[in-house]
Amino acid sequence: MQTRDEDTAEETPPPGWVLSTPTRRHEVWTLPVLLLLLAALFVLAAARFGEPLGAVAAVASAAVVTAGAIALAAAGWSAHDEQTTTASWRLHVVRMTVGVTTAAIVATGSLVVGLPFGVLFGAVGWIPMTFRSARSVPRVDRLLVAWASVVVAVVCTGLSVAGFTVPAVPDRLAAVWIGPGSLFAALAVVMAVVQFAVAERAAVAPPLSAPDRSAS
Repeated sequence: MQTRDEDTAEETPPPGWVLSTPTRRHEVWTLPVLLLLLAALFVLAAARFGEPLGAVAAVASAAVVTAGAIALAAAGWSAHDEQTTTASWRLHVVRMTVGVTTAAIVATGSLVVGLPFGVLFGAVGWIPMTFRSARSVPRVDRLLVAWASVVVAVVCTGLSVAGFTVPAVPDRLAAVWIGPGSLFAALAVVMAVVQFAVAERAAVAPPLSAPDRSAS
């Protein structure tokens, strides 16, 4: 006869990163295609900006986002074909890594070219939405967001200092780097501290020793 604990364990639904495993071919390509479209927007932005700094930032951002799209497609294809817990977890880690990297790129790249609203979209909008929609957040998710916040804080602080001290910086950029840049650096520090603290209480890793799911 089964115990109550066993019944409860059987009724516990799988975590979100398992449920999000692609089961159809088109589900593999949705996010990579969106990332490639974002990379194309960066390339168009590079052609638009007359300043060399803006063009370099846009092209570099496009290259990183394209690499993320390729990694996401490869992990998604593997998870779709294998339909195992290990492959699902690997895809989840790749998704989170690409996601927070893209958010950090949008945030810092927008600030570099003097568009502070992009920082709000990249650093403040996307990440909290990810955590609200997740049923349970593993520690690796928290740590990835925390370290991405550290990077954003360092870049924003560096731009603020450059805006203060480098005479060659145009006044338009200096105003954005010093004002919004300092504010977003402080917000990124707060986010990093919170995420590092919460990560200490989060689940370390999924039970990779659990039986693999059968292919659907």
